[in-house]
Amino acid sequence: MLSPAASAAYTQCVVPFVFDTALPKVTGRSLWLERTDAGAPSPGSVADRMTGVSHVLRMYLFGPFTLLGPDSEDLTPKSRKSRAILAMLAVAPRGSRSRVWLRDKLWSDRGEDQASASLRQALLDIRKSLGPRAAHLLTADKNTVSLDLASIAVDALELVAGDRRGDEPVTTEHFLEGIDVRDPEFEDWLTLERQSWFARLEETGFEADLAPRSGPSADARSASLTVPRTSPPMARTAMPQTPPSSFLRQDDDDKGWRVAMMPPVILGGDPAGAVVQADVQRALRRALMETGDMRLVEMAPLGFGETGPGLLGGSALARLPEQVHLSVQVRVLTDVSYLRVGIVLQNPADNSLVWSDEVVVARREATVESNFAVPLIVRATEEAMMHLLRRGGGEAAEAEGRIAAAVASMFRLARGDLDRSEVILRRHLDTTPTAQGYAWLAFLNTFRVGQRFNPSDAPLIEETQHLARRALSLEPNNALVSALVGHIHSFLFGEFDYAAALFERSLRVNPAQTLAWDLYAMLHAYAGQPKRALAMARWARHLGAFSPHRYYYETTRAITGNFSGDHQTAIDAGQSALAERPDFNSLLRVLVSSNAHLDRPEEARMFLERLLQVEPNFSIASLREAGYPGLDTEGGRHFLDGLSKAGVRKH
Repeated sequence: MLSPAASAAYTQCVVPFVFDTALPKVTGRSLWLERTDAGAPSPGSVADRMTGVSHVLRMYLFGPFTLLGPDSEDLTPKSRKSRAILAMLAVAPRGSRSRVWLRDKLWSDRGEDQASASLRQALLDIRKSLGPRAAHLLTADKNTVSLDLASIAVDALELVAGDRRGDEPVTTEHFLEGIDVRDPEFEDWLTLERQSWFARLEETGFEADLAPRSGPSADARSASLTVPRTSPPMARTAMPQTPPSSFLRQDDDDKGWRVAMMPPVILGGDPAGAVVQADVQRALRRALMETGDMRLVEMAPLGFGETGPGLLGGSALARLPEQVHLSVQVRVLTDVSYLRVGIVLQNPADNSLVWSDEVVVARREATVESNFAVPLIVRATEEAMMHLLRRGGGEAAEAEGRIAAAVASMFRLARGDLDRSEVILRRHLDTTPTAQGYAWLAFLNTFRVGQRFNPSDAPLIEETQHLARRALSLEPNNALVSALVGHIHSFLFGEFDYAAALFERSLRVNPAQTLAWDLYAMLHAYAGQPKRALAMARWARHLGAFSPHRYYYETTRAITGNFSGDHQTAIDAGQSALAERPDFNSLLRVLVSSNAHLDRPEEARMFLERLLQVEPNFSIASLREAGYPGLDTEGGRHFLDGLSKAGVRKH
């Protein structure tokens, strides 16, 4: 049900989702590569300006896959799957993939022995193409296959650093153009890679034909405006206090809160800092946009002297257009031993600090887990939303039909709060019919069904299905929308395979989408995989530790803990959440069951009495009649056994 990348995320509660293509790993080699003119040293031998390292080969992933040697000889393997292996290693973390991962992507329809033999044959084909260089370029042991990226100049990796420009736009089809492996797992990987590279091109503003060429364009030698030069620094250029229109890129819809993405601060002289900054800023931008309430004003990157090492201020804030409600800046500092990433929120009205925080990681750890900044991105998004809600007041936000106001009311869970949330969302949809609005309204209905507020749920479920379909048709690649719709198909309809595909899509698009992790954990509980569910719930709770809705993530941890038999975790999480939502019946049910399993009859009886005050007709039969998912799984039966042991009526 899970992709290999997602599986790694919940094996331990502190191990995040490893999203290779969205957040590339930091590599030690320089990302600014010197190009050569026609007639100069061959294009296959590319020297790094800062380290002087000579790259033996050139690999082109845009256009037809091509591998060239130092004298421009064609070293491209003949086998399509051999080419695919080299391409997948080139964009992999540290240039390495496990043998299992490669087999699953290229021989998914074969048995393990046959797939292993096919992989060995493909590696022999690659070594034959590389000739004597194969010994140090391609290494393989019994578990892992690795490519020495320090010896290969890869066009796609140069693109990440903003090092190459040209005349023609790059389209997603140009990435590994014409490669035809005909394995569904590989096709899925290729589709996601193309989407990821298209997003990078779109966000960095590059327009280039990245197929092999004999000489570089003039633009390729110029410094990128995306990041400041680190060696040597450019001379400071005076910038106008009022920027031309080209300096601002903003959403045409002015109905949302306007948030300015400020030029970054990158210090330390290491190109790896530029890569990390670009990835963090891209993920932060995506998280802010997904809320549905924010409209981003993109401040064009400036020269090195303009960003400066100080706080946001002076020329930077003076350049903001009017009616910007919040400014956001990413800061990166690199050193030989550590990497520091910070996010700063400021109020443009008076330059006051709204919130700031940072994460520091050892460089050796940063190269292993590039998504160490995900919790920071999650919290920055939460803090931005809470500030904007406080800024105008809750009543004003409700009157304006702000999604944030509706969500805040929804998660209070009382019937009156759900009614208020519905009014706000319908007001929002009357004026701005967005995918987020439809998705949240559909999600709200799952609370009504789950808490049995309606005598007849059939019309409500039918409306929910219509709303979910509408949301997904408007924004099929919005991570939040995919997660909310995935939960609807999982919780209401038991369509676990379809829902899992939506959750996978959500987390590929945005690994920082906490609600997606939380709801996906519940799907695993419903589908009979409670231990995986609990591990994912722990990660969601970690990401949402400072969320105003953290009790909701604790509730999921309590339910998955109960289903998996970890009753102490279920009780700890349940009591933590109950402190914020004392009448939440889902929590009370779990606490009844888990206390009974741990032979704590008095505690179980106490929570049962509280549950019956909230839900007077509660019984095991009523739970089944309501269609509560997962009850026929091993974890679900375990949950019901605890209820029976506590004295809950069968009918």
